[in-house]
Amino acid sequence: MDILNKIPVNLGLFGHIDSGKTAIAEVISEIISTAGIDAHPQSKHRGITIDLGFTSFILNEYIINLVDAPGHADLIKISASSMEIIDLALVVIDINKGPQIQTGEHLIMIQSLGIKNIIIILNKIDLFHGDLENQILKTRKFFESTIFGANIPIFAVSAKKKTGFDLLKDGIYKIINAIDLQRKFHSSFILPIDHYFNLKGKGTIITGTIVSGKISKNQEIIILPLNLKSRIKNIEIYSENTEFATTGYRVGLNLKNIDIKDLYRGCYVTDHSEEFEFSDIIEIGVNKSDLFKKDITFGTQIHITIGMITVSGKLYPYYDKEGNKIKKDISKEDPYFKAILVLNERVLIRKEKTVFLLSRLDLPPTTLRIIGASNLITIHQEIPSLYKYKTKKGRISKDDHPQGFICKGLAQSLEGARKILNRSLEPPFDKIINTFGTKGSVIISSKKKKNEINISDPVILKELRILKLKKI
Repeated sequence: MDILNKIPVNLGLFGHIDSGKTAIAEVISEIISTAGIDAHPQSKHRGITIDLGFTSFILNEYIINLVDAPGHADLIKISASSMEIIDLALVVIDINKGPQIQTGEHLIMIQSLGIKNIIIILNKIDLFHGDLENQILKTRKFFESTIFGANIPIFAVSAKKKTGFDLLKDGIYKIINAIDLQRKFHSSFILPIDHYFNLKGKGTIITGTIVSGKISKNQEIIILPLNLKSRIKNIEIYSENTEFATTGYRVGLNLKNIDIKDLYRGCYVTDHSEEFEFSDIIEIGVNKSDLFKKDITFGTQIHITIGMITVSGKLYPYYDKEGNKIKKDISKEDPYFKAILVLNERVLIRKEKTVFLLSRLDLPPTTLRIIGASNLITIHQEIPSLYKYKTKKGRISKDDHPQGFICKGLAQSLEGARKILNRSLEPPFDKIINTFGTKGSVIISSKKKKNEINISDPVILKELRILKLKKI
């Protein structure tokens, strides 16, 4: 059957290092791309997956693209870069070890970025000597406390013995048939570049998965953020030449007059540059994972995955009050907050792709480093105004004035006292209504009765001050 008539589906392979993801891809795959099974030279040398690998197999009316993501803790940002292009996640667990740290990090990534459909693969059953059904029940118990629930599909396989794969393929097929594959066929053409190379006799080839729209042979395109214009000389899907390709397909594009030395992962090929902005300042709303246990202070350095790149920046959480953005520190108990994020470099931001992954990759890999997902509020070209409260403390010195109470300590002079007239105070006091004497004392009001206020009771004045933030 013609591969080009198959429906493309993109499956991500995730899991802790040495759980056997790549071995599973080798067993199940029928088509190996140029960026296939551990194609990176260092993968062979180190014996681990260090880059995204792409392979495929046919499943009835579907062509399944497997995206093999690294499981090593140091390479989690590469795994995160695959989230933009996958429809369904396969999470591989070594049945002899159970879920491990990077299993948890990958699950948080998957959940944070809105991938709702996952399949669990228990691998290495050839080395397992316990009760298989009991181990599956234990795995279900683990997932009972997650958003995915205990009824998650689980399949036991041995990549080494090549057993259990018929049932796994049947399970994949049933789930694909049950989900709504989101495809934007009629939108602008957008393809994130994941690999690029020179091919003798043809020139520059870039590969990637089309996330929106369609592309035709001889079509004019632009590569962002480089603003390089080019023309599509040829399109290949699974080594077959084609006149056009649509959303969901993994393609190779032969580009005219493009030097690969200019390219990098994180570039996009598009026919509408208006779909993107280039900036290093964004305003976001953060849905924090309840498994992330660290406090987030104002100015915490974090990492954000935008499309296929991960960059660092400083996070400035705030809360809104009377139209002002007020400095805020975030505790473990805060599930959601807004923030300004100032990045250490300008990045290309796809306006319609508004969900990003936040992490703290500076933390030890023995801890869960994924903060959660962030939704784009707006893109800025300059840092917006942020404020903080400066607290002044005074004391009640007299409680017998006919207008209210006498407070000293909020100002040090008559001139200073005049500057804070009509300022609101923290409860149980209301506001500063007048000056008193020449040494900075003021008269303040309160809804409380005089017999409820004591001499030396504290009086708190919070003054709003603008914060001067600088680009990194």
